[in-house]
Amino acid sequence: MISRFFTHLFPVTFNRDTLSFRKTGYLGIISAALFILLMLTGVLLMFYYSPEASAAYGSVLFLEEKISGGEFIRSLHRMCSHMLLVVMALHLLRTVFCGVYAARASNWKLGYILFGLIVFEAYTGYLMPMDQLSFWATRTGMELMNTLPGGALLKTLLMPDDVGGRLTLLRFYALHIVFIPVLTLILLSAHLYNIRRDGGLLPMAEPEKVKDRDRLVRFSLLISAVTVAAAVVLSLIFKSPLELPADPASPPNPAKSAWFLLWIQEVVSWRASLFNAAAVLFVLCYFLPDYGRRFVYERAVWFPHEGRRVWIFMLALTVLIVVLTVIAMFFRGANWELVPFCF
Repeated sequence: MISRFFTHLFPVTFNRDTLSFRKTGYLGIISAALFILLMLTGVLLMFYYSPEASAAYGSVLFLEEKISGGEFIRSLHRMCSHMLLVVMALHLLRTVFCGVYAARASNWKLGYILFGLIVFEAYTGYLMPMDQLSFWATRTGMELMNTLPGGALLKTLLMPDDVGGRLTLLRFYALHIVFIPVLTLILLSAHLYNIRRDGGLLPMAEPEKVKDRDRLVRFSLLISAVTVAAAVVLSLIFKSPLELPADPASPPNPAKSAWFLLWIQEVVSWRASLFNAAAVLFVLCYFLPDYGRRFVYERAVWFPHEGRRVWIFMLALTVLIVVLTVIAMFFRGANWELVPFCF
């Protein structure tokens, strides 16, 4: 029954490489499964969460202490969010490293916007618990945004009163549960339509296609089930933290942003203007297919020689972001001083 329900989403014929882990990593299927699980757990959390500044922390505490399975659902929601960010980043990188970003330009651009939306979705959700961790991570993120040209206007739109204020929390909540998910669903539908229209992935070794949609559906459901199982296990091992209620008068030292924005905080700690350069690079990556049109292949090839400038640039940028994140997360202590190890 479930297989028949999803059948219309999949092409009748598809490239054989769609079922190859070595060539795809199943990253697209995993991303879709995590997004669906995020929506399901988010709906469950909505039954108990109160988007009122004075009641938000209490509603989360009530969920964890009084509701059977409440702590697990919250941990699962948080873990899926973290996993989705990582998997989507890897998915984008795979398309660059095997050269398909240029051949599927529209899907690269749709996927890139989707990744930006998921980052923004994770950021708006960070404030929801209204504890010390979420409050100061959100405030730090807002200060980072303030360094951008036009950042003050964006900050005013997102934060009409203050981080943790009634209007700000309500605005973040509306963005988190309605506007961003709806826009994401629309773009994701277009993304999946393009894949269905193109018959799956760009071939990496064999041009022939397989005509067996039921097999593709069953395979996708299997990968989705494994993804859900992995998220459940990780949620049981790494439970979602809940610190003391947010206190604007008691900032931690250092106050760190959400983990996926820590690399930006590290860059800004050197010089605020460097954030502008990072923002320009982020925008330019959207236009990678326009630069790589001359490198379009009939078959995808890992780390193609002709397009090496593109994938070397993306690889170097990825390594830099990871290194900066590690430094900010583990080697920055009080007053943002470098320390041997801080965990």
